Amino acid sequence: MTWTVRFCLVFSIATVCALIPARADLGLTNVRLTATLLANSCSVSAGTQEQTVDLGTWPSKQFAVGSQNSNPTRFEIVLENCGVAASGVEVTFYGSAPAVDNTLLALNAGSSATNIAVAILDSERRRLALGQPMPLYALSANAARVALVFYGQYVAIGTPVTVGSANADATFTLTYL
Repeated sequence: MTWTVRFCLVFSIATVCALIPARADLGLTNVRLTATLLANSCSVSAGTQEQTVDLGTWPSKQFAVGSQNSNPTRFEIVLENCGVAASGVEVTFYGSAPAVDNTLLALNAGSSATNIAVAILDSERRRLALGQPMPLYALSANAARVALVFYGQYVAIGTPVTVGSANADATFTLTYL
């Protein structure tokens, strides 16, 4: 057998083998997966995303005895346009704490007052611990506006409390349930 005939024979066998399926289809099955995703969150009102809460001006003698507080000052975090699946939200505040009490906010580096810190209180005026989610706020589905109420206040952490600026910074996170 010549080389040309041998080549044609091998090529013909290879072509026929390529046309034979290597496996047989047992049928086609379609699976359709569907879901509806619902928003369970709200938008934070632009006016309350970054806000300054004025805790007032207080005489240092207000804090003559350690652990005395100023009057609480109300502030709000306003939620808007809550989704249809919104049922609750937890708020957690974060910030630097003074060494003597990790539930308080330490004054920031630009502050000149000493022996004083800032507490964040819930709507019932109970002190909130930094880094810990507060009790759940119930939300209504499709709520147009929900005001989460908090208070800030100065707390003496030592004596004497010296005069000067007393500013603290906190951030918050919202966890929707």
